[in-house]
Parts: sequence; structure tokens; C-alpha cells
Amino acid sequence: MPFLKSFFRAVLHSYAMLFFSQHRGFAAVLLAVSFGRPVVGAAGLASTCLAVAGARLGGFNREWTDSGAYSFNALLTGLALASFFAPGWGLAGLVVVGAGLALLLSVALGGWLGGRGLPFLSLPFVGTVWLLLLGAGPLLHLSPAEGGTYWLNEAYALGGPRLVTAAQWVGEWPWPPLLATYLHALSAVLFQDSALAGLLVAAGLLWHSRIAFALSVLGFLGAYGLLLLTGPAGSGPLDYNLGANYVVAAMAVGGVFVIPSAASYGWALLSVPVTVVALAGFTAVLDRLGLPALSLPYCATALLFLYVLLLRERPGAGLVLTPIQRYSPERNLYAYATARVRLAHQGAVALTLPFRGAWTCTQGYLSGGPTHLGDWGQALDFAITDADGRTYHGSGLSLSDYYAYNKPVLAPADGVVEEVIQHIEDNAIGEVNTRQNWGNTVVLRHAPGLFTQLSHLRAHSVPVKVGDYVRRGDIIGTCGSSGRSPEPHLHFQVQATPYVGSRTVAYPLAYFVAEAGQKVSNVVESVSNASDGASNVMGSASNASDGASNTLESIAVLPEMPQLRHFAVPTAGEVVRPPAFNRTLSQALRLPPGYALAVRDAAAPAAPAQRWEVFTDAYNLAYLRCQRTGAVLYFAGDESVFYCTAFYGDESSWLYLLYQAAYRVPLVSLPGQVVHDEFPLTVVRSPVLTWAQDVLAPFYRFLRPTFWAEELPATAGHWPGGPVRLRSRVVVAGFGRAREVQASELLFTEGRLAELRVRRDTGSLTLTCTVAGA
Repeated sequence: MPFLKSFFRAVLHSYAMLFFSQHRGFAAVLLAVSFGRPVVGAAGLASTCLAVAGARLGGFNREWTDSGAYSFNALLTGLALASFFAPGWGLAGLVVVGAGLALLLSVALGGWLGGRGLPFLSLPFVGTVWLLLLGAGPLLHLSPAEGGTYWLNEAYALGGPRLVTAAQWVGEWPWPPLLATYLHALSAVLFQDSALAGLLVAAGLLWHSRIAFALSVLGFLGAYGLLLLTGPAGSGPLDYNLGANYVVAAMAVGGVFVIPSAASYGWALLSVPVTVVALAGFTAVLDRLGLPALSLPYCATALLFLYVLLLRERPGAGLVLTPIQRYSPERNLYAYATARVRLAHQGAVALTLPFRGAWTCTQGYLSGGPTHLGDWGQALDFAITDADGRTYHGSGLSLSDYYAYNKPVLAPADGVVEEVIQHIEDNAIGEVNTRQNWGNTVVLRHAPGLFTQLSHLRAHSVPVKVGDYVRRGDIIGTCGSSGRSPEPHLHFQVQATPYVGSRTVAYPLAYFVAEAGQKVSNVVESVSNASDGASNVMGSASNASDGASNTLESIAVLPEMPQLRHFAVPTAGEVVRPPAFNRTLSQALRLPPGYALAVRDAAAPAAPAQRWEVFTDAYNLAYLRCQRTGAVLYFAGDESVFYCTAFYGDESSWLYLLYQAAYRVPLVSLPGQVVHDEFPLTVVRSPVLTWAQDVLAPFYRFLRPTFWAEELPATAGHWPGGPVRLRSRVVVAGFGRAREVQASELLFTEGRLAELRVRRDTGSLTLTCTVAGA
């Protein structure tokens, strides 16, 4: 039954969450290990089932419930209670109460700490066990559980003398002392005391994540070495403290809540002495109350380290808080490394070219002059040129001879008019107005700390006034030659303050088509405006746009053919124009919530179709969900590009084929255009290579999965709304060699995806798609 399957998955995820995982194979290992002490394992499983059922009946967040986030504290509570008290009806009642209390505290602390950007970790477990030890334990007169070798009584009751003999043989195996301590520390997280149990946990941890395993070893060795010098901290069991406090803290701050890197490994090592101090301090206070510290030191250390990172004014590149938790250090790292380049513009205001048609960028960012220098170097000048690179026709002695003169200037984005100057007369050709440097100017506010300035407009051509709200593409004036302008052209800059002549800010344009142009024969703005501009600056430039400036693409070689540029900056000499969007692709990949496709294998058209439907999550992010497999494909985009951002679920799903085939699709048809992008390393299928790269990933990457796509020439140039066929490939490069992972063809027609053909090592598949009914 679907209900039982999803319920059991939530239970399994609760076990995996003990090590910040959603790996169900690892979870099954942990579940089995917990039954090394049968009563302890049964209490933990019962408590977990109760918490999952309570979360569902209580109507709490389903995503958190299914991930085990609301129930792993109940699991720890059940394991701990059965470790502290002897079996009986009193313990059973205590487990039921503990499961409910741990669930309530998880929900409450999740809301309180989650609103501050912090995880609640195992604080609900600590609080629940303390309350029950202080209140219910004495009230019910429960007997303490047998410790040490007496757990063999449970083995005898479960499997007789043979099981006891086997357990003694494993326990007496001559493990190296350091390895034995490490394995006992891992088993203690599940309230076990067995090297074999720890070996199984270590193997499962390595299966789940090579980075998490490495951090567990790093945290253990750091703590072990420090404790050899200082002596044990606190009065709790050494193995438990090593595992549940030092090791788990190192994993949390080194690779789970922080993107793994060389700096994060150092951060993890730094957590060890802090945890030692926290453990010693908490134990000194709690011993007076008769309470164990449990995993409180780990929680305190992790929350301290994470909160400190949250308070940084300028986050560094080495210690980056995980933006989206994927419950795998490798997935977190690979997704972040990829998204840092291809999705860095998310949240940025989309600025577009402030004109129609093709214009030449006559000066780019810090292009060596003649005028864009120093604090005013991140600015652009545009003029219209002909095939010979000239900016005028005829004699060029009259303003009207210049192609750019009196052409409309457009708002680059929605915003509010902050400043208007339009009384300055245009200069005669070759003359400049050094007194009124910027000439006629409009300044627009698009967001707090984000303004654009458009200067050298024609006198009395501005139809807007201060305070007006304008839409992107609205006419805000016409191109002129006022101010320090020897001939008609447009000056465009982004700035952090609303004053005319403010210091410039590097900021990309959302999209434009670029091609190499002729060298411009005229020198624009031959007299520097930097000196006069400096006097107009009031205040310092804000860093509000720093995130967007990281997306700037440095183009060393001008494209020989027109290319769609996405969140980039024009360079001097390029001819740029707004793109003409492909109607078929734009309609097919505009996927609103509720839109659904019925997908069939072309080789078996009579077989039931898979349903792919569009939903949005709590963060208003759109995704496609396969009804049959439960796989999820997140996607995003704008007017110019569609791209897939993440995939979760069974990679044998057909939806995964679409993820790799349509990873990035430009919505503009350009002859010869080839689109490149970088995949996360999760597409690599070789376990040996993947594991080797996982170990080295925080320090060095030797594998490069790449994506490229192009529109087939046979369909390019068809009538608007006609069919479009794209070809794409996924290639993994490394050690000087490249291997094709997937080759695909996508057919779009009638405003939808109609066909997907895929070729892989395992064979070929053709899928047909039709719009599904409600």
C-alpha cells in the first residue's frame, strides 16, 4: 500500500537523520545495528513509529515529517530510555510519552530556531530525556538497565547460546586499540557498545558519504589526540562522548551545514576543543542535578559555529553555509559549485539593454579609456555603427547625420524615476560641455541600493518626471549629445546611490545577443568625465549588488557568430541587440503549476503513460514530479533561457533523462549557436571515479561533467511557432579523456515538448509527450 510504503520511508529516514542523511540503505544498516541490543532497538523503533504517526495525524509539515526531521529525536529518546531502564511496562509507557514529547519539542524548536536560520539538531532529545529522568523515572520506580556484559542476557534470550558465543567472539576480536575506540564511538551514537556494530555504522557511513566518513575520522582523531593530552572531559562514557559529541559535531560544521572545503575541514577540527570545553562545563553543572550531558555539547558547539557564520558581514569563499540542504555533503558541494556559476544571478534584478535594435559597445568596463576610469570604470557606452564601423552617414557634421541621434532610450527594468535633467542643449559635433559633465540624465531606482543612470540624452526629450513608475522597455528619453559628449551616444551605468555621477557598480545584463563588430572609427567622449564625475559622488558605494557582480563573464575572444549571452556584460567592440525569442520554445518551456504531460514509450504506445505534473514548493520554486516514480525535477529560467536546477529521486526514472537532455535550453534561435554548461558531479556513473573524486572534492576536482546543446539546422529559421529540434550531449572529461554519458534529441512542436530521444550505453529510448488531462 502507498501509505505503508511512505510511512516506512519516513521511519527509515529518521534513522539516516542521525548522521544527517536520507540514504535509505544506510538507514537500514543503522536500524539493524540498533537491534544489537534487542530491547534498545525495539524501543527506538517503536518511538520512531509513534512520532511519525503523530506528526502525520497532527498535520505538521509533510516534507519535514517524511524526511525524518520530526522523528529522529524520538528515535534517540527511545534508544536512550531503553539503555537507562530495565524492560517492563513502565519503560513501555515512558517510551510512548517520550515519543510524543520529543515530537512536540522538535516542532516547537524547529519553528523557533528555523526562523533564525539554525537547525534544532538533537536538542529535543536532550530536553525530553532530562524531563523524563527528573520526573517519570523516580515516579514510576523504574529499575536501571543492566550495563556492560549483561547485555549478553538479551542475546541469550533472542538466540540462545550460539548467539552469545558469536557475540563474545566478535567482542573479543583483537581490534587495534585506536580502531576499536573509533568503532565503539560510532556504535555509541545508537547506544550500542560493540566494535562490530561500529564497523557496520562506519561501512554504512562510507556508503552514504565519503566526505562525512572523512570528517568522522578527522573529528575522532582530533578529539582522541586532545584527550590524550588533557584527559577525558566530563563524566559520561568516553565512547559516547567521542561519537555523539566530537564526531557528530565535526561532521555537522565541516560538511553538512557548511559547504565542504579545505577551510571547513579546519573549522571541523576547531570544533573539537570547543566541544571539550562545552562538555566539561555542562557536566560540572548537570552532575549536581543527576543528569547526563548526552549530546548537548555537540548541539551547543554546532549552533555556536553556525550562528557565528550567519552574523558575518562579508561571508568568505571558504566557509559557505549550505544554501539548500540535500542531506549529502557531496551533493551539497557539487550543487553549490555548479550553482555558483550558473545560478549566481538568482535574486538579481534583471536589467536589459536600454535600446532597440543593434548598437555597438564603444566603451566597456575598464577598457582603457578614454573616459571610463577608476571608480567610474564599470560603465558602458553605446552607439550605432554601419558595416564600415562608422557612427554616421554623410559628412558627419550634423547631429542628424549620426545613426544613434534621437533614437529611443528605454528603461532597463521596472523602477521609479529618481532624478531627471533635460534642460542642457546638445553639443555641436566635436564640442564637449565640461561644465555639465553628464548632460541630460535620467536615474532610475530598481531596488534598494540598485540604480541605473542613462546620460547624454537629447535636450527636452524626457517624457517622465521624478517619482514616476516606469516599466522595463518604457521610453525615458532619446539619445543625444549633451554634456561631455563629442558626438551622439548613450552612456549607461549601474550604481548604488541615486545621485547623478555616482560611482559605478559592476552588474550584468540579464540577456542580449552579441557578435563581433567593426572597429569604431570615431572616438567617443574624448575628454575624460572622471574628474568632474568624482565631485558628484555623495556617500560610498553599497555592496548590495556584489552578489550579482560575481556573475560577470570575462570574454577574452569575441564570438564570430551571434551568441546569446546570459547575465553578462558587453565588451568594447561587440555589436549587441535584444534577442528575438523563439515562440515555440518559449511556449513549450513556460510550465505553469498544474500543467501536466503524459509520457509514453514510443515502442509500447499501449502501455500506461507516466504523468509529469508541475508543482511549486514552500519557497515558490517550480518542479516537475513523476507520479509513478516520485522523482522530482526542479527548473527555473527567464525570458531567454530555461534550465534544470536539481533532480531528486530514482535516477532510473524517465524524468532523469529529461533533466540531462534539457539541462539548459536557450529560448532564442541563432544559427550555429552552441550552449555550454557544467553539470554537478552526481552524473558520473563510475563508482570508483566517483568515490575517488568525493574524497578529494573539497580540495581538488579532476572530473568535469559538461553539457552542450544546439538547435539542428534543419529546423532553424522556420516560421514563427514552427517545430524546433534540439540536440544535446552530456560528456564527462577527466585525465585528458572525455566520455559521452548521454546523447539526446528533443522535438518541440505546437507549444509543447512532443518527443525525447535518448541514447546511452545501456541502449536507446524514444518517449512521446502529450498534454495530460486534469
